Amino acid sequence: MRIKAVLLAMGLVSCGLAQAALTSGTYVAEGKGNNGPVVVETTIENGAITKIRVLKNSETPMIGETAIKLLPTKIVDRQSLDIDKVAGATNSSNAILTAVGEVLKKAGGSKADLKAVAQKKDQAAVLEDANTDVVVVGAGGSGMAAAIEAKRKGLNVILIEKLPMIGGTTALSSTAFNAGGSKIQMALKKPYTADDYYLKLKGKGPDDASLRNLADLSGPTTDWLVDMGADLGRVINGSQHTPKDGGALGAMLVPVMKKQLDKLGIEPRTSTKAEDLYVKDGRVAGVRVSHDNGKYVIHAKGVILATGGPGMVKAAYSSGKYTPMWAGYPSTASRGATGDALAMATKVGAALGQMDRSGPQTVAYQTGNGAVSLTNVRYNGAILVNEDGNRFVNELALTPILGKAIKDQKDGHAYLIFDQASVDRAALMKKYKEAGYFVEAPTLDALAKKLGINAENLSKTVVAYQKGMDDGVDHEFGRKDSRFSRIDKVPYYGAKISPASQTTYGGVKIDLKARAVTETGKVIPGLYVSGEAASQYGQGVSIGVILGKLAADTAAEDIAKMK
Repeated sequence: MRIKAVLLAMGLVSCGLAQAALTSGTYVAEGKGNNGPVVVETTIENGAITKIRVLKNSETPMIGETAIKLLPTKIVDRQSLDIDKVAGATNSSNAILTAVGEVLKKAGGSKADLKAVAQKKDQAAVLEDANTDVVVVGAGGSGMAAAIEAKRKGLNVILIEKLPMIGGTTALSSTAFNAGGSKIQMALKKPYTADDYYLKLKGKGPDDASLRNLADLSGPTTDWLVDMGADLGRVINGSQHTPKDGGALGAMLVPVMKKQLDKLGIEPRTSTKAEDLYVKDGRVAGVRVSHDNGKYVIHAKGVILATGGPGMVKAAYSSGKYTPMWAGYPSTASRGATGDALAMATKVGAALGQMDRSGPQTVAYQTGNGAVSLTNVRYNGAILVNEDGNRFVNELALTPILGKAIKDQKDGHAYLIFDQASVDRAALMKKYKEAGYFVEAPTLDALAKKLGINAENLSKTVVAYQKGMDDGVDHEFGRKDSRFSRIDKVPYYGAKISPASQTTYGGVKIDLKARAVTETGKVIPGLYVSGEAASQYGQGVSIGVILGKLAADTAAEDIAKMK
């Protein structure tokens, strides 16, 4: 009887543990997102999660926001934290899951106390082949530009994107839209023309017609974006259009373009991956795509490939296949920027060009959840020093030169040094400070100690830079741009940075109208390539949007001739 009583008691205890209920209430917790803390409010009633609301976040529009929109509903519906993260928004997904997990602890339990709800399998939609005038592959800045322009030209458009969200690497852009000859630039006290921009490009890339073409199209494309509602009213260093408050370019531009897509009735088909080009009668006449529910073909009169950099994250950089100098460094590009266009285009005879050329992100900061570009910091007056506290390069040098100079420093890293005057210049600088990206100190000596660099040399370096500011010339490295601060307004700030992979100039060879061509220069009918998928020198977002619009204009011209 005694044994029976003990076993009965153990059973009751066990049963009690199994039936332990979460304490009802509304709780607040946070998780670490991609750009800072994500604060989440969660309501628990009768042992179940009934409501999840994100109270505060600084995640990237269209990327992190997608996770914020989708995950709370999934968690509530499934009563489980064992759900798939949103592809392309892993850090934001983890932040929400972590925050809700902390709430469960506050409620006296864990995720094991949730009673998972079995999900009914949705009846798979019947996927049918589709027909359109133009199919655009990739919904980053370039693909969105192509889709918008094609629709405005009177064409039927289908825009596909393999990730669950749109925006691509453009959504992550922190700096500027480069151009020459825009209405904004021409209204300046000292106008900045397309010729000026061409000379700037010519000094950086090969002297060929594509640079002239890019420069000539840049001003009208800027005006096109502004007419769409883009805030590009602040111009720095001649060519760089930024939001008036100095905020991040991508966070402003992608929502503006998405609004235009909505206005035109273009619903991006997300989670839809292009597998191969469809060829008929010697012409590219569509694309084979895959979706969770199956595969189908989108038949079209023209295909625009706007899939981002060629193998940017994996093939080209991590393996060092095309740019071995950046192998092993992090990437600040979209997870989706894997250059899918290359394999598809080469199968139909397209040639590749400039595959060894890239524009690294020169000043990437490791947040602990990935790398973030701090280019905005050097554009707002910061200097670069090494561990010895010495400057070693013009901070506004060409990106390949600047990237290599940092890579050549001890352990391949350097430090951005700046002051409160730089932080006060731009909204994005304030955001970075709030996110905890900067080390702060009341004196240069204290800053040097926190960063682990030579304090005596840092002080001498700043004094020398201040003299150059007073004299109106950078005596050491000839820096002319973004000289906005003497680095003398307390407090002082610093950030440890390294290069990262970001922009590629190599890709599918195109003519001056964005048509894909063979090795002999023969146009491949029906195939157009834009943005970083194309072989084109320039600057990231500018390459994307300019070539995206151009590809759509050319496709419209060619399709009109088919009628």
